[in-house]
Amino acid sequence: MTTEPNESENNLVDRLGNQWIDAEPGDSEFNESAIDALESLDSKQLCRAADVQLVHAILIGLAENSKNAKQSRVKKLMQSIRADWKKQAKERAASPQKPHRYVGPAIRWGTAAMIIISLAVLLTSLPSNKAMATIDQMIAAIENAGDRTYSIIVRDQKTGRRERRPGRFTVQRRNRQERAVFDGATLYLRGRSKYVLYRYTPSGQTVINGSDGQTNWLIRPRRAVLVSDNPQAFRIPMPEDLANLLTLDFSDTLQQIRERYKIKYLGTVPVKQDQEASWSYLHATRQNRKFKGPRVIRIWAHPDTGLLRRIEFADIKLQGDPEPKKLIFDLRDQKQLAENWFTHTAHHSEDTEVDVLSEE
Repeated sequence: MTTEPNESENNLVDRLGNQWIDAEPGDSEFNESAIDALESLDSKQLCRAADVQLVHAILIGLAENSKNAKQSRVKKLMQSIRADWKKQAKERAASPQKPHRYVGPAIRWGTAAMIIISLAVLLTSLPSNKAMATIDQMIAAIENAGDRTYSIIVRDQKTGRRERRPGRFTVQRRNRQERAVFDGATLYLRGRSKYVLYRYTPSGQTVINGSDGQTNWLIRPRRAVLVSDNPQAFRIPMPEDLANLLTLDFSDTLQQIRERYKIKYLGTVPVKQDQEASWSYLHATRQNRKFKGPRVIRIWAHPDTGLLRRIEFADIKLQGDPEPKKLIFDLRDQKQLAENWFTHTAHHSEDTEVDVLSEE
């Protein structure tokens, strides 16, 4: 036969539960009056009150952003557990002939203590949850983003300086086709599938890759424009370290980073290029050494919209240069571009020869 709790017990336990849930970190009302009330409860009542606190602590730990508030909740719950332990010790001293009565509560509170330890571990991992949420927000933002223009910058990994030495490359390639480089390039994006990439050779000639979402095209100096329906045609020659990661569909790149990197959310920070706002800052490190990708990736995004502000790939080796570099995509503009901007006709004269290639 079990005894149902009376109304006064229910009211007291409910009051303590409400004080627990409503109290703010450092709230003296809970720390003083509520703890006094805890001392007056018997083991059964303490168990009921702590059940409410335990469940709430776990739930609030998943959603609460304040580290101090999380620690305060855990501290209060441990106070409840200690109060019950003291109560049990007094009852054991008064009734030593029935030690078996306390085996169940001991197991119960031992389990609760283990849950609290697990909760503490969970709280330390919340920045990763925040990082995942930020990455997901960024991927979703690309679906609805307007036109975006990014500058591409290459810096020396050690000095942080831009080292452009056109003379050396021009001499070496005087009698052959020059290779366009990433440093100083400009990338235009619309949605996920439309892009235009302007790159320049060391002597200043322009190479343009683009896609209108259905056809890919390539414009090179003094040669026919190439157009193809093949989605793999005229792909950008990526550095080996980025071949399996970076595409001009940034949502795909972010998804790869989400799956293959350990990501930490490091709060909001100002960006040198934009002192008027602070941006969410993510630091990603490669989880599997066998995966060919940069060891470290740094990402800045708008804290509210998830717009990708800047992404930096570290220790990248570019073709023809053995020294490690930083490859950076930096948001330059969000102005609406011309409606036909992502078609090849917007980037060459009407009399330019165009070769349409079959998909075979």
